[in-house]
Amino acid sequence: MTADESLASFVATLSPDDVPPPVRDHVGLVVADTVGTIVGGSTTDPVASLRRRYADRSDGPATVLGTTATLPGHQTATLNGIAGTVLELDEGHKLAAGHPAIHVLPAVLAVAEADGGTAEAASTAFVAGYETAVRVAQACRPLAEGYHPHGVWGVVGAAAAVANYEGLDADETANALRIAANHAQHTRFEAAIEGATVRDTYAGMNAPDAIAVVGHARSGFSGLEDGLARHLERASDGPIEFPADLSLGERWTVTEGYFKIHAACRYTHPTLDAIDALESTEPIDPEALERITVETYPAAATLTDPSPENRLAAKFSIPFAVATRLRRGHAGKSAFEPAALDAATERLARLVEVDSTPKFTSALPDSRGARVTVVLADGSERTATIDHARGGVERRFSEDRLREKFHSLVDPTLGREAATDAWVTLRDCWSGDVDRLCRTVVPASDA
Repeated sequence: MTADESLASFVATLSPDDVPPPVRDHVGLVVADTVGTIVGGSTTDPVASLRRRYADRSDGPATVLGTTATLPGHQTATLNGIAGTVLELDEGHKLAAGHPAIHVLPAVLAVAEADGGTAEAASTAFVAGYETAVRVAQACRPLAEGYHPHGVWGVVGAAAAVANYEGLDADETANALRIAANHAQHTRFEAAIEGATVRDTYAGMNAPDAIAVVGHARSGFSGLEDGLARHLERASDGPIEFPADLSLGERWTVTEGYFKIHAACRYTHPTLDAIDALESTEPIDPEALERITVETYPAAATLTDPSPENRLAAKFSIPFAVATRLRRGHAGKSAFEPAALDAATERLARLVEVDSTPKFTSALPDSRGARVTVVLADGSERTATIDHARGGVERRFSEDRLREKFHSLVDPTLGREAATDAWVTLRDCWSGDVDRLCRTVVPASDA
């Protein structure tokens, strides 16, 4: 059985009873965190502008999360995918080197809500899509030089989720996955570094494609034989080879992802955690700094622009991330908003030196770490080393910390009481219907 066929068989046959209780419980955290991140991003520009543009021209059965708008499924899935990306707070996965949840969840929620489906069916489909996305992402690694992981393999995971929800058989599902691979985007990592916000649309653009390709497969269109490897190898740095045993239904990778509290690229997180560790013992006075040196791994060491031009570029700059963290006491959503890109933060960012070192390079891919050395004007030094950023399996956040993050993103839209109810509803994402999940984050009016 080929990898295409193995994945298709798993997706076509996965039922709610196949998902173990601990996995179901963790999926509730992933769904709640992802929806919270979507709500938090829904009010940003140009996401809100695009939503108004769609709403002026159409209406439909699917909820644009965090707003009063309901639109056709493909438009809703697009908007929710973009909104969940723009803050750089969405869940991710180290083995995938990317973000499976935000590629998969918007498509299946939109389809299931429009269908009047159950939350259990949608959550099962989400698991099918997530597990598929991670396996395909692993096979694609490393990506060809310059590629950004968003938008490449995520469409296959999203198509798997929709195929499971719609009940496609194994042959139809195989065709859907193969056709989806033909929709992989040729994304560029430079877009993030340079602040080209097309990067924020990659996951959102995957969602309607995933919905469409499932319809194509159901209608009899076929995909290229061995299409996953043959299409996606164009984005991979070498031949794509799936392992003989994909451990589907045995290893639940959805439980192995990471959550984020720093609203920046995951590459910045070991450095930011090191700053947090230093300040947990004694505050760092920005005015007393001589310089800050950051030693890390090669991919992270490319994020060196001290003067990013916008929100997106700031999230992909270690010097800026360090500077805004020191000036504002956190690296959350507001630390990267346009108002935070000020002259004082830039001056501080120019004191930050970033380089890769053999210690952190040799530890890849199991460990993605950083060492931060703060040198003060009086010549004294303080150092902290982080081998694993917080939020992953090595250093999990408590549920209380994730709930706190949810409130920080959702309270401004819903208010505290409604946000509390929303967390409870989303955390139990296997109960009731999908409309209940989506409507729990609809405000009384749009901002």
